[in-house]
Amino acid sequence: MTSSGSMTRPPCADREDMPNKWENAKLDEVTEKDMRTPSCWCGDVCKVKVSTDRKKSWTEGRRFFVCPNYAHDRRLPTNAYDVPPVWSKSKLKFCPTSTHPNNKFFYPMQSPPPLCKYFTWIDQDVPEDVRKDQYQDCLRRQRRFEEAFQRGLDEEHRQKEKMERKKREEERARKEKAARAEERARKLARARDAQEEDEARYKKGKGPMFP
Repeated sequence: MTSSGSMTRPPCADREDMPNKWENAKLDEVTEKDMRTPSCWCGDVCKVKVSTDRKKSWTEGRRFFVCPNYAHDRRLPTNAYDVPPVWSKSKLKFCPTSTHPNNKFFYPMQSPPPLCKYFTWIDQDVPEDVRKDQYQDCLRRQRRFEEAFQRGLDEEHRQKEKMERKKREEERARKEKAARAEERARKLARARDAQEEDEARYKKGKGPMFP
C-alpha cells in the first residue's frame, strides 16, 4: 500500500553517503520558500540537517532531509538497575557529589535505533565556501605532513651524526688505549732488560758496588 506522502517524497539517497556528523539547519526563507519538507517512511515530517562530516568531504556543507527519529537522543536511566542488559556498566561515567561522593553515576546521551533510515539531499553539491575551506584544510594537512616528514629527516640525520660521532669517539678511545698498552709494554720490556743487565753485571762483580 502506497503512503500518502510517497507521491511527493524524493527518493532516498545512497546510505553509504549518510553523514556521521551533522548540525541543525533550515531552508532559505526566500529562495526555498516553495520547497515542501517531505515526510519520511515512518510518516513523520523530516528534519533539515547539514553535514559537518569532513571525513566524507563530498557531503560536508550539504543540507539534507532526514527522519526526525534518526537523530534523536534520549537520556539513559539515572538508576543503574533500570539500565537494559544491552548497555554494559563500563559505559557509565562516575560522577561524585559533595555530600555522597560514591553514589552517583552519570549516564551519557545515546541515540536509539532509528525508526527508519530515510534521508535525501537538499543540496546536490558542496557549497563553494566549504570547498575553499576543504582546500585550505588540505593545504594545512599537506604542510603539516611535509613539516613532520622534514622533522623526521632532520631527526634521522641527527641520529646518524650522533652514531658516527660515537663511533669516532669509541675508535679514538680504542686507539688511545692500545697506544697506552703499547707504551706500557715497551716500558716493561725496557725495565726488564735493564734489570737483567744489572743483575748480570752484579754476578760478574762489575756492578757499581765493585770498583
